[in-house]
Amino acid sequence: MRWLLAAAAAAATTRALTPTQVRSQLALTGETTAALKTQIIKAAKGTRNGVDADERKRATVAALCDELEARQDKQLFSPLEGEHSLVFTTVQGGSSGKIGPFVGDVTQTFLDDVKFVNSVELGPLRLALQARRTPKDGQTYRVDFESLGVELFGVKLFEKAMGGGGAWKLRYVDDDLRIMDTPSLFVLKRRTAADDVGLRDVLADPARFMEDPD
Repeated sequence: MRWLLAAAAAAATTRALTPTQVRSQLALTGETTAALKTQIIKAAKGTRNGVDADERKRATVAALCDELEARQDKQLFSPLEGEHSLVFTTVQGGSSGKIGPFVGDVTQTFLDDVKFVNSVELGPLRLALQARRTPKDGQTYRVDFESLGVELFGVKLFEKAMGGGGAWKLRYVDDDLRIMDTPSLFVLKRRTAADDVGLRDVLADPARFMEDPD
């Protein structure tokens, strides 16, 4: 019994570690920036965008993000453009891709310098939130929601106006990874042509995927 109590106490201590404590334990100062980004992706794997992450996992990802942020020149943020996939978040609501007991793939697509779309895909179902961003300074943005659309098998079922919004605080941005607070932590990875093709891609241009390679 005594060993069981000791193990429980040790586990509780581990769970209670702060990102700062985990950061010191991981000895990250000697790691390259590329290695840190790889560690974040690896730590987030299997957590369903962070929804299933325990306290230790959250602290580990947060510590890695803190180390990356410490290396970022805030005057040299890469522009917000292209399409980005959610890797990890500490939020438990819809922004994590959670729909009931399921968690979908979350993508953020920048349409121009103002408009962007947050989408969640779960099988043939797609929810698309249209929004606008307004820079407050070089690091923070005000976000305003405009509308929410629902699609099934690529066919729009309906779209309704949306109010509300929030704010972004950019912490790290380069050509392939972005870390920001909303105030919840979000880590997003820029999608490339090498990324897996999704159902939406096939439905948008089915002929492209029916071409004979010969």
